[in-house]
Amino acid sequence: MKKILLSLILILLLTVTLIGDCITYTSQYPTQDDDHVKATTKYSTSFWAYFATNPALSLTGSYFDNSWLSVLDTVTNQRFHIDLGEAKVIRRIYYENCHSSGVAYDAGAQNFTFWGSNEASDFADITYANDGDWVDLTLLLFQTTFDRHSVADEADPKFIVITNSTAYRYYAFKFADNYGNTLVMGVRRIELQTE
Repeated sequence: MKKILLSLILILLLTVTLIGDCITYTSQYPTQDDDHVKATTKYSTSFWAYFATNPALSLTGSYFDNSWLSVLDTVTNQRFHIDLGEAKVIRRIYYENCHSSGVAYDAGAQNFTFWGSNEASDFADITYANDGDWVDLTLLLFQTTFDRHSVADEADPKFIVITNSTAYRYYAFKFADNYGNTLVMGVRRIELQTE
């Protein structure tokens, strides 16, 4: 029985992987300002949360003015909220984890949970412990960690498929920790994608 179950699970994962390669995804960009993309903290005005959702910003070179970083000496428990302006069914997450010219990759967010809501009050509350009416979508993810960025000054795109079928206007990441940096936590790029 265990062999049959294991075989079915492997077939399912292979099918999802192959089908996922055939699906076209479209990035859904929020308005690029602090009213539509928020985080619990930011290091300075060189590291606004919305810098991580802006496709016009560089994925290489310095992380200054190109990514989000938490405030100094805060490496755990950071919320990252995105307002898409209208409810959308998100089916994939594209991300590039933190790095600056190929170093500081240990500041990248690691373990996370993913949430959806249609309540403006949920979006506005960036206190890590407050889950309000957010719906936990973590069980619908195929991965609950962001991979560490490659040890190079290059784009390092990563994707996480989500089996979500409900449209939400607001989405939240709750980043629990990073890859060992003792000063900050950050992300270079996050894009939410529909099919």
